[in-house]
Amino acid sequence: MEGYNVALMVNGKTLVGRTQDDLTISALTKESITKDEKGNKISVVTGHDVSFRCAGIMEVNVDDAEKMDRDTLMELVLATGADALIDVVYSPEGGTEYSGKAVITGYSESTSAEGDATYTLDLKISGAFTAA
Repeated sequence: MEGYNVALMVNGKTLVGRTQDDLTISALTKESITKDEKGNKISVVTGHDVSFRCAGIMEVNVDDAEKMDRDTLMELVLATGADALIDVVYSPEGGTEYSGKAVITGYSESTSAEGDATYTLDLKISGAFTAA
């Protein structure tokens, strides 16, 4: 599978100018030591932390209803309270889609004098992340 066949959608749109989408899943564990196990630690998975990092080339005034440009993204980045919870869908072409609600945990822009202006977006799933 080629990397361009994998996409993260935010509120039903792909991020414009995408160059990279990263998914990280980390197990949340609970450890215990019982007499039955003779002092050996037992680990049980109690859930997962799921996070994304997306990077791309910034574009504004995009005339495409299926893409989210920089200004629309900035509105989401600055949202608070219940408005900060957004829908995400992670999907490899031909593979199983996974969806959930997420919050934006970080956003940065890089604008050097030479080259393209770029962005990096960090999200974290809030609640369940399940097969669609």
